[in-house]
Amino acid sequence: MNSEHHDHDLDPETSSGSGTIAAPPKRHLFGIFVVNANITYINFIAYLLACWATILLVAYLSIAQPFILTVILGISGNTGNLTGSLALYDEIIALPATLMWGILSDRIGRRPVYSAGFCCLGAALMCYPYVKNVYPHMLLCRLLFSVGSAAATCMMTGTLGDVAGGHHERGRVSAIVGMFAGFGGLTAGMGLILVPYKLTVIAHDEVEGIQLAFLIVGGCAFALGLLFLLSMPRTGAGAATGVTAWFKAIICRRETSEEMKQKSEMISPFKMLKYGVLAGRDPRVALAYMSSFVARADTVLFSSFMSLWVVRHYVDMKWCDYATGRTCLAAAGDTHILTGYGQGISLAFAPLFGYASEKFKKSTVLAVAGLIGACGSLPFAFTTLPPADKSNFAFVTMTGIGQMGIIVCGMTLVNGLNVDPKYRGSVAGVFSFCGAISIMITAKLGGYLFDVWMRGAPFVLMGVAHLIIMVFSIYVRLVTPRLEREDRARLEAKQELSKTKEEVDKLD
Repeated sequence: MNSEHHDHDLDPETSSGSGTIAAPPKRHLFGIFVVNANITYINFIAYLLACWATILLVAYLSIAQPFILTVILGISGNTGNLTGSLALYDEIIALPATLMWGILSDRIGRRPVYSAGFCCLGAALMCYPYVKNVYPHMLLCRLLFSVGSAAATCMMTGTLGDVAGGHHERGRVSAIVGMFAGFGGLTAGMGLILVPYKLTVIAHDEVEGIQLAFLIVGGCAFALGLLFLLSMPRTGAGAATGVTAWFKAIICRRETSEEMKQKSEMISPFKMLKYGVLAGRDPRVALAYMSSFVARADTVLFSSFMSLWVVRHYVDMKWCDYATGRTCLAAAGDTHILTGYGQGISLAFAPLFGYASEKFKKSTVLAVAGLIGACGSLPFAFTTLPPADKSNFAFVTMTGIGQMGIIVCGMTLVNGLNVDPKYRGSVAGVFSFCGAISIMITAKLGGYLFDVWMRGAPFVLMGVAHLIIMVFSIYVRLVTPRLEREDRARLEAKQELSKTKEEVDKLD
């Protein structure tokens, strides 16, 4: 593995072929993280809190949903197919939502989009435990949650490029973001899953405990949305004055010279979306998009089907049956332990992957992460041992480590200095769009196979996805030297053109 240090201020792993954008002024925070000069301590802390809360809320719904189906709605069969179908409909909404949130953030900035996303998440969670049926009640709540999660996950990626200031030190910011994201999943799996059973003093029964827990988590999410409106970085706003101004300029028949000038400076949402899509022509950006595909599938499959796998184990043993007075506390406990091991230990590897992404080719690090994840998820898929068996902890831990590596390296890849800041939200939107596509495929297919084949089927899909990204990462690593030479040639040509223009201006 070769060092990634280069003479040019250029991110060789993420060039989209559109030219390299000069790095903005930088500053240091906490003596470790290199960020853009306009990022304050409050902005940075708020962003990390948002990353933690985003994954916490997404993971919490995935982990807690089987308890809604089993305890509140009393459904014991076909739960895999229902889980997959709800995830599918979630992503059908998320597909256009991620793209539009990304485009909108390039107009009005990341802050209001992030805030709106958390408000949607909070409202959906507060309504979720009071549903009377799967269709349409639970579906409508899930769709509202999808709109909010699309905004939050898209902005988590897009804001990283606005915050991180250093090329060689960018892996550090990606690592701390990955750590906080992982800690969010850990908090959901080890802490929040047990909240309904800790509220026995207030709640009269298991159903009321679940409802109260959702109200508390949803209310906190809504409050965070308001907090982020005041504390998140003021970044992302494009050259135009907003989406409303763009549409007004398009439909206006009579325009003043000033209005015409403003219109000429505006970039249509369709062009912004096109930029994000065409950036994937570069294999390195395509690898970033693929990493989103695998990472999002990992997150949902790991949280949703891990919890469902444990719950079904105890339902079959008749240890989880609300109708007969047996609570699902044991299932919640084993879910708490398994997800805790998987997410907790992987946190320790976030700085390692961040450091490795600075020192080595990111494609190489991604290949290693894909291999580790496959070695964990494939054996776990075929285990016949009880959930609390020690071998399961080992498999789940390896899966979590691989997932963390893909998250950290993927976000670093998609936020290269070559991406024009005006389009960063659009690229982040396509990045999240790829994740939404993966969930549509793997969640529905995994849920169907969970019911008709075996309960480890979703983890087979996860292992195959890790192997695919490993193979593609190796390919990208092989073609990277040629792409780097092309990057340097484009940069030199751009610098020469700029120098020539300056000389002509002096003569004039």
